Amino acid sequence: MQDLATQEQFEALFNDKTRTDAFIVYFTAAWCGPCKALDTTAIANAAAAIGLPIYKCDYVINEYTVGYCGITSFPTFQLLAPRKILSTFKSNTTAEVIAWINSL
Repeated sequence: MQDLATQEQFEALFNDKTRTDAFIVYFTAAWCGPCKALDTTAIANAAAAIGLPIYKCDYVINEYTVGYCGITSFPTFQLLAPRKILSTFKSNTTAEVIAWINSL
């Protein structure tokens, strides 16, 4: 799971017109207890198994991207493609997140 630590990193990824594949962004916050309870390794492995890159965006570090994507609670996952938000999923249960990833 790669970090989206800056607005510039997110914009480069989100606005990349040469990119044809979708990707997931995991929105979290360093202070979020439910986020800490997730098994992010299992989530990253589930995404990798179906060929979806997953990026982590921490509100404490990158408030801009969280606001730009309309995130209002943590943890939240979004499936994005270049210049499009395709799906948003909110859950603090690892099994539910993996089931959502597998449904994509």
